[in-house]
Amino acid sequence: MPNRSGFTLIELMIVVVIIGILAAVAIPNFISLAARAKDAAVKSNCHNTALAAEDFSVQNDGFYAATVAPLRGFFTDPVGVAGFLRNPYTQALSEPVDGIPNSSGQTGYVPVVIAGTNAGYWIRGYGKDATSGPNGDGIIFSATNGR
Repeated sequence: MPNRSGFTLIELMIVVVIIGILAAVAIPNFISLAARAKDAAVKSNCHNTALAAEDFSVQNDGFYAATVAPLRGFFTDPVGVAGFLRNPYTQALSEPVDGIPNSSGQTGYVPVVIAGTNAGYWIRGYGKDATSGPNGDGIIFSATNGR
């Protein structure tokens, strides 16, 4: 009988099972990675809005903006469009909204008024839907300047 070389059916089946197990572990991780990247982009937009609010405050003797409109010139999109942030869910350019955001990827700016003076702000970022975020309310980022 001649010398035969090659893989047996059992060896090939073991390899197929191993590849199937690896795919079952890797695919869900890859899918959740894209969602986490979009949430991180919303957090980045919120951080940029907070930096714009602080920059405005420094230039205006410690007073914060009453609306988001004066902050428009303080930040730019990565492609260089002034005053706009890129929504990671729709890829649309938009500015932060006044008040609490209510749709995917939006960033909201809420001034804190103390004794008639804009003394601070809240920044909120809205995730994919109303169930995302640590509290299940859609808000994936919420920060204040500490006042």
